[in-house]
Amino acid sequence: MKTIIYSILLLFPCSILYAQTYTTGVVNLDTDYTARFDVNTSTNKVTMTLIGPDNRWLGIGPGISTGLGMGNLGDDAVVYNSTGLEDRNMPSGTGMPNLDSSQDWSVSSNTTNAGVRTLIATRDINTGDSNDYVFPSSASSLPILWAKGSSLSFGYHGSNKSGTVANLTLSQDTNILNEFKLYPNPVTSLLKIELPGPIQKANIEVYNSLGKIIYSGEVTKLMSSVDVTRFNSGLHLVKLTYLESTNTKRFVKY
Repeated sequence: MKTIIYSILLLFPCSILYAQTYTTGVVNLDTDYTARFDVNTSTNKVTMTLIGPDNRWLGIGPGISTGLGMGNLGDDAVVYNSTGLEDRNMPSGTGMPNLDSSQDWSVSSNTTNAGVRTLIATRDINTGDSNDYVFPSSASSLPILWAKGSSLSFGYHGSNKSGTVANLTLSQDTNILNEFKLYPNPVTSLLKIELPGPIQKANIEVYNSLGKIIYSGEVTKLMSSVDVTRFNSGLHLVKLTYLESTNTKRFVKY
């Protein structure tokens, strides 16, 4: 039994608890439009969070300085419109950004509430596409060009555009999942999962002592318990995933 327990612990090396993430934090683009970029050098992924009006298209150009107008030919552009999230690139001069041949952003969440859209998407730091911006893998400045429309139909933005310079700094929330709690432990029926402060929801997987996934789902601030009644007695592992960070804790089922 000790050998089995030791083997399952090896499935979750400690390094995954300390993913190094650089973040811009929330960047105010306009009075009703914000952006955030989180660059995880351990997973080679960047997470983009856009929050803005749900009845307008939202565009952003990472890596484009304000003084460059619409940027240079082929510069990266990302647009959410009535079609969905689109990977685009800047034309020469003015005009509508062109669709990339490869759509590299993957939408993980797209919600609306009281007229506000929250969009979360991820892609590789370096996609290998010449039209995609290569995000820095260390503390660095990040120029951002942005625009938004008057409706969800992608078209001319008028005066609804500008730019700013954000700063990627080492995230203070990198290891925040370390703070999640399990109780009671040992447990016989309902296992409670308490998420740390700013985290509203996370993905959960439960592994038995053989390393097999016996439960997967989502926990939130409002729904944070798992019924373990039918689990076999013994040691189990809970793995929580939030954005690009992961952490595990053990519990015993009686």
